[in-house]
Amino acid sequence: MTTEVQRGELERQATLTAAAFEDLLTAAQHAADMVSAGRHARRKAGRSDTFWQFRDYAQGDPAASVDWRQSARLDQRLLVRQTEWEQPQKLLLWCGGGEDFDYAGPDRPSKRFRGQVLALAAGLLALRGGEQVGLWGSSEPARAGAQTLGSIAQGLLREDIPLAAPEPVPGATLLLVSDFHQPPEELKRAFAKAKTTRGTAVAVVGEDPDEEHFSYQGSTRFEGSRGQAAKTFGEASAVRSAYMLTRTAHHDALKSSVGGGDNRLYFHRTDGQLMPLLQEITA
Repeated sequence: MTTEVQRGELERQATLTAAAFEDLLTAAQHAADMVSAGRHARRKAGRSDTFWQFRDYAQGDPAASVDWRQSARLDQRLLVRQTEWEQPQKLLLWCGGGEDFDYAGPDRPSKRFRGQVLALAAGLLALRGGEQVGLWGSSEPARAGAQTLGSIAQGLLREDIPLAAPEPVPGATLLLVSDFHQPPEELKRAFAKAKTTRGTAVAVVGEDPDEEHFSYQGSTRFEGSRGQAAKTFGEASAVRSAYMLTRTAHHDALKSSVGGGDNRLYFHRTDGQLMPLLQEITA
């Protein structure tokens, strides 16, 4: 039987969850509105009758794809006529991390909340363009339509799927948002999964300015946002050099995990403007 204390705690958690949902939805809609009130779907080469662009012939292209009339106007160049893929594009979102991801410096949003806003805003722009949006690793399939936004927001708040868990989805675009404090090999495998299924992956590394500057002085106690893994340094500045070297090496490993192709990696600080990054990753 539920006691009064348990009932009160359940009500408190429900109130906090509802408030978080509204905050996330409002922030994402505002960010998306600033970028575009109605962006067209992203174009992708594929099979249809709708012309998209010309490109240079590449080994393996069928001869039937060469536009001989256009090529004849050029000197020693063969042009391939590309048509636009008319099936709905599929965007899969993933936003997660350990307790470090909950960190928030003074007067700044937490890395997790900023990441959730970025992911949901990108999803909203994709939905406005007629694309299908879902959560990477979720049992629910990607869907189109404005009604999808609410379930995506709830999933971002509720689900915390390990990066290594989801299986690749053919042809999908992945948006991966985290501080990526986990081993860089996990991100490398995620990029590889996208590449092997003819999809693409975009990763955004969220950071707080405190992590970049590490300007702590004197005796400093560091602890997890959930009250775990506390550690005290008698003089915090004494470990700054070692910390910066480790951070640089980790960033280099994340950059090398991209693996070429159309995969991309961005770094974003929580005190930075969201709109330029959102424009870049949804272009």
